[in-house]
Amino acid sequence: MATAHHQLGILFVHGIGTQPAGDTITRWGDTLIKAIAQATNGSVVATVERAGKDLEGGDGERIEARLRLEHAAKTEHWLLAEGWWAESFLAPTYVEFFSWGVRALPWALTTHIAQRYWLAKSGRTPKWYAVTLALLKLFLGLLFAPVVLLLLLLALAAGLLPIPALRGMLLSAQRLFTATVGDSLVFIESPIRAGLIKTRILEGLDALQRRCERTVVVAHSQGAAVAVEALGGIAGLNEPPAKQPDTLITFGAGTNPLSVLRRSETLPKTLGADPVRRAMVASVFISVISGWLTIQVLSGNLSPAKLLLASLLWLALGIVSVAFGVGGVRLSTRLESRAPRLASRARRVAVPGSVVVGILGMLALYEAYQRLGIPFAPGLAIVVALAILGQSIFTILSRSWERILTTVRCPPGLGRWIDIYASLDPVPSGPTLTTDHKRIEENEIWNEGSLFKDHVRYWSNLDEFVLRVVRACGKAAASAWLAKLPTESAAIDQRARWRVSWLHMVRIALSAIAVGLGVALYHNKFPLIGTLADVVPGLIAGRLARPDLERGTLLFLIVLGAVLAYILARTVWRWWVGKEQYAVVHHQSPHGIETMPLIAMGAVVWATLLSAIMLVLVKINQPVASIAPTGLLEEVGAGALIVAATFVLAAVSAYVLKKLNPPPRLTTKL
Repeated sequence: MATAHHQLGILFVHGIGTQPAGDTITRWGDTLIKAIAQATNGSVVATVERAGKDLEGGDGERIEARLRLEHAAKTEHWLLAEGWWAESFLAPTYVEFFSWGVRALPWALTTHIAQRYWLAKSGRTPKWYAVTLALLKLFLGLLFAPVVLLLLLLALAAGLLPIPALRGMLLSAQRLFTATVGDSLVFIESPIRAGLIKTRILEGLDALQRRCERTVVVAHSQGAAVAVEALGGIAGLNEPPAKQPDTLITFGAGTNPLSVLRRSETLPKTLGADPVRRAMVASVFISVISGWLTIQVLSGNLSPAKLLLASLLWLALGIVSVAFGVGGVRLSTRLESRAPRLASRARRVAVPGSVVVGILGMLALYEAYQRLGIPFAPGLAIVVALAILGQSIFTILSRSWERILTTVRCPPGLGRWIDIYASLDPVPSGPTLTTDHKRIEENEIWNEGSLFKDHVRYWSNLDEFVLRVVRACGKAAASAWLAKLPTESAAIDQRARWRVSWLHMVRIALSAIAVGLGVALYHNKFPLIGTLADVVPGLIAGRLARPDLERGTLLFLIVLGAVLAYILARTVWRWWVGKEQYAVVHHQSPHGIETMPLIAMGAVVWATLLSAIMLVLVKINQPVASIAPTGLLEEVGAGALIVAATFVLAAVSAYVLKKLNPPPRLTTKL
């Protein structure tokens, strides 16, 4: 075994994707090195001595970089390596793509919603709100899931056509799917693929351990899930390696989807049928029958009023049946201490009595349906399917289901596990489902508060994420310059959350303006003619060339304007975040930096609102020139007045909102 002559070895493990070899170590390594120099105010000089394959007795299979850190006459040597496994991930075929989608989507959907519910229930969110929101999400999500599966089936059929452009589009969608939940299914459906990827990571770790005193694994997304599994973090699977890394850092980890899908293959027999599959079958059944009823209504074979009456009758029967059963159970509970025998009889009668009431009610409904000329069988089928769906949803949201799905453990022998997840990252959907919460350092951070951006913005989050990685690596290496880093403070996370709250407000405000403008203008009864080509020349000329603007084009312009306004406001927000992160990393207070960005974002919102109001007043079908000033000086004066009013309103609103939503203060010295 080679003598260890590096204080620290860091293995970077990327997530799913088609990134080339060297991409991960370059992007992550550059950010890490710059952060070390900046966070120590230049007291640490970081130099990359060599970079390439086969460094310091390596096996030539991975790209590495030797890093020299000099501080106060002391020198450290770190070895950075890339755990590149993209070549081991073979893209699924179209048939595999559809098969994995049918299996992965229901589990991914239900687990994501259930996990959010468990977190909300254990937090400060009112229980009634968490339950209502979770039930609504699951019900709507499961009802729309068959539509998504139908699209997957159509994509499978279309992918067989020899049309290059269409196949290219479908491959892009396929990559998007595999980047979220499809990659987890690779480890279940293809053990060879899973073995290749895990072996690449373990070989990279072993190569570092032979040449480094201590090792750190930094893993993202599905790479984090693979690393956890390879290190023995999922009970009943891999045995832990002979020597564990000193520190494991996972971020945006796909551990939850992987462990849940693993568990779906080995559910306890006492559970009976899989509740997720039961829910999907019921939702498909409901969708099919609802579609048939809709066709009957549209074709005139069934009256909407009769259909509504039939639905109300079923609803009334359901309420009466449930009330009978629940009332009997509650009565038995109240009688338990006073009359145990009577309470026991009430319990025995409650459920059978509810069933009897339901059967008698259905017989009565059958007679009523015959007289009204309404088909009885579809209604009965939907009710049965809804009952199955409701029971399945109840099981999915239960704590017993959470315990069944919790199979992740802290890998035996691992020195330290730091798990970092962004607030709205859909891949981890919160902290890792595990019973070892005390052994795992769980950190929630705030990237952009976006389902679409949070998963890929970790390395842009300098003050919350990158500084944590620097501290963990410095601690693992026992670096003397560790005290030179900014002090770790919960207020840094709180301020990041506060910054994201402003971006949320901008999203809500611009969405409300767009919806309000669309509703106000859509009901002006514009003739459905005109094209975008008619609109653009008129806008450039200062007036609309045609008053008969098409509604679809109008709505498109409204959405486009809202999107452009949001992009501008988000650009200002990201500039503001960058300035604050730079201040924190350089041991400076970020207080006061927010003033101008908040006014600028407010100006974007107010400018959008004022433009919407003017558009409504003009009602789009009157030439703008007919109400606009005629002289150049008048136009300039009016424009200056509007700009001034916009910034005054922005400044006032920013001041008021800042009072209502004050920034958290950093009480500790950076």
